Amino acid sequence: MELQEPAASAPCWGCGRNIGPQDAYCRYCGKGQGDNVPWYYGHVGIIAMTVLGLGPFSLGYVWKSPRLSRAAKWVYTVLILGFTWFMIAALFRLWAAINAALTGGLAGYGL
Repeated sequence: MELQEPAASAPCWGCGRNIGPQDAYCRYCGKGQGDNVPWYYGHVGIIAMTVLGLGPFSLGYVWKSPRLSRAAKWVYTVLILGFTWFMIAALFRLWAAINAALTGGLAGYGL
């Protein structure tokens, strides 16, 4: 009969405490481990949250994600900031066009 040495513990990505490698969830903070990480920490979730409403606030999910490599986190950061700049510029142009249409359109009425 051979003695097996216990498997090395791994740190939880949420709280950093050591948990067993067989644990699907952290016993201290309850965060899912491995395949049980929530969908919004993956590529599709981050893209969906950025485009559908969170914008630059999704960067918190990018940098907290255990699924993304460090290089992917930097790529997402640059892309999200570029997308945010593009949306702000587009909204400003839209506001300027509406403002010009309203002020130019009302000038014929003496206002």
